[in-house]
Amino acid sequence: MDEFFQLYNSQWGMVWPNEAVLVNPSAFLKYINQPIGELASRSHGNGSNHRNVNKRMIEFLKKTSTGMRVETTIETEREKSYKHMISERMRREKHNQCYLALHKLLPLGTKSDKSSILHMAAKRIEELQKYKEELERRNSELAAKNKEKAIEKTQIKLKVAYPASGIDSMLEVLNCLKNTGSRTRTIQSKFSQHEYSALLEIETKIRAADVEKEVQRTLFEVEKKFQSQLLENEG
Repeated sequence: MDEFFQLYNSQWGMVWPNEAVLVNPSAFLKYINQPIGELASRSHGNGSNHRNVNKRMIEFLKKTSTGMRVETTIETEREKSYKHMISERMRREKHNQCYLALHKLLPLGTKSDKSSILHMAAKRIEELQKYKEELERRNSELAAKNKEKAIEKTQIKLKVAYPASGIDSMLEVLNCLKNTGSRTRTIQSKFSQHEYSALLEIETKIRAADVEKEVQRTLFEVEKKFQSQLLENEG
């Protein structure tokens, strides 16, 4: 049998490997337990490599930090740009709403574009300003006319037979006119022992008849008072 295999192998040129030549087919290496001191000595022996590693690590950290700062700056700029876009959009929407509200106040037929709205609004403001000035002028004229009508001019005639004191009676009459808010423009009076008469031209804001009635009442009371005093003195 051995001879058969040898012959067969020689014919086909096949050679069986020696068992001593076989290598471990595993990709893992066998763990070797080495002392810590030996590892430390190796690391000290490779001092230049150790420094290179530290230098590379520092450079790597710097690049990483710079990249993070750049990314943070980019994100901040994006956020600012987004906020600005939202703010601008809200501002435009608010302006559009204001234009629409203004358009509703303008006459019918006004175009809805912004230029037409502003032009018509300016025109309406100018018209309203002129209308306001005209109304103020009319109000001033009406106020002046009403003031003239409110102040009534009239004449009051006074006559007293056998006056006790004509001068004192006239002073009381003037005081009465002052209390009624009337203004005396002219006075024409006549004094005698038998009669006292006067013609007064006044301006008053109340009815002339009411003023004359009040003046006559005051004059009657004054004369009555003076007559009583004279009688007492004679008695």
